[in-house]
Formats: sequence, structure tokens, C-alpha cells
Amino acid sequence: ADVILMVVLPCSILESFEMELSPEILSSTLNVLVISCGIQCFYWIWNHIFYRNAEEGRRICLKYATMVSNAGFIGMPVAAAVYGSLGLLYASVFLLPQRIFMWSYGLSMFTTVSSREVVKKVLTHPCIIAVFLGIVIMVSYTAGWHLPAAVSDTIGQIGGCSTALSMMLIGAILSDVEPKEMLNKDAIIFSFYRLLLIPFLVGLLWKLPLDELSIKVSVLLTAMPAASTSVMLAQKYHRDYKFASELIMTSTILSLITIPLVAAALNTVPM
Repeated sequence: ADVILMVVLPCSILESFEMELSPEILSSTLNVLVISCGIQCFYWIWNHIFYRNAEEGRRICLKYATMVSNAGFIGMPVAAAVYGSLGLLYASVFLLPQRIFMWSYGLSMFTTVSSREVVKKVLTHPCIIAVFLGIVIMVSYTAGWHLPAAVSDTIGQIGGCSTALSMMLIGAILSDVEPKEMLNKDAIIFSFYRLLLIPFLVGLLWKLPLDELSIKVSVLLTAMPAASTSVMLAQKYHRDYKFASELIMTSTILSLITIPLVAAALNTVPM
């Protein structure tokens, strides 16, 4: 997990920025950023409407897992596989608001968090650093200065491992799943919300005059399962970490079916 998070995914992000900046790309990335911010606000409203009758420990896990999806380990490789380097670029930008919210509002669900800790968590995240470096690379490419071939090829080769390594990691996590962990009613209902209903509602963006690829990438990334940080935080701050693991396991296993369906639907439905 550390190798993927700190080395492989940042290299994938850097590689996706190796292109000249054009008005179209600038406009599209801004669209993705605005959409992502809007989706985080949508999650906030969703969390105040649903889960009100759940027990407190479970309610916190449900709210956090709704707001923070596994769009990093799974979503970025999937976006790259379906939409290429431009899809990966958009996915990197899409994740910026989520990473900010997950270490601020998300962390505050489990405990009181200081503003200094939020800033530190956000600014020192390897993928966030890679995005800022990627912007510098894109600007330099636009100015006619390219990375040395050896450096560019090395970044590309390492970044190319992201899909395979991410899927191996998910497989390793799922190898310890007990069948009974998938029979939790609340986890199944949550998975329906997280994997199908929320992407469908976000898909209403089709009615807006936005860039087609921006919408497709945004919808695809909202169809990702719960993030593994749900368990980490629940265990650290003495919440219902067993239930959090059930949310992750159930939604991740079901996503093996739903993600291809959502991706296929996005490529067939006219925008």
C-alpha cells in the first residue's frame, strides 16, 4: 500500500501531466474541480438526510464511507484504463477536494482535528504533491521544455504499474473476507447507495453544458467503493471498525460487478 500510495500513483499522476496546456484542457480541468467540489457538498447534504436512525458508531462510519470513496487505489487506475492519460489527469484533479475533505470534515467525524493537522495532512500527501509538480511539468511542456527522456521513461514505467499493483492490493485485502461479512443488511444497502444510486444522481450532470469527458470521469469516480481509511480511523478512534470493514469488503466485492457496468453505460449512453 505504501509503495502504491507514495511511489506508483504519484508517478502515474506526473505522467498524466506530461502534455501541453491548452485552453480546452484548462477549461476541462476547471470543470472537473468544480464538479468535484459540488459532489462533496452533495455528500454533506446526503449524510444529513440518510443514516439518521443508525447507531452512532455505525452512523459515523456510514457518513465517512459515503464522503470518501476508494477513488485513489481503484478509481485512478480505472480512469486511466478507460479514458487514457487525459482521464487520469482529470481523476487527479477530481481527487483534490476529496483529499481535503477527508482530512478535515472527515477526520472531524471521529475526533477533534486542528487546522494545523489538516494543512499538514493535505499538503504532505504524495498524490497532492504530485499534482502540484505535474502542473509545473505541464507549464514547462507548454513553454517548450520537456523532461529528459530517461526521467520521463522511468516515471512512465513506474506509473504503468499502478493498475496491476492496485488490483493485487485489493485482491489481497479481499482474500481474508468471510462470506458472512457480506450478509450485513446495512452494508448491502450502503453499497447500493455508494455504487449505483449516487453515480446515477451525479449522472444528472449530463443535462449541463459541460465537457463530456469531465462528466464521465466524475461519474465513474463516484461509483467507487468505500475507502480503506474508514477502518483505519474507526479503529484508531475506537469506533465500530468491524462494521467499517464490512462496508469496505461488501462494497469492494460488489464493485467488481458494478464498476464495469457503470463504465459501459457511460460509453454507450449519449451525452
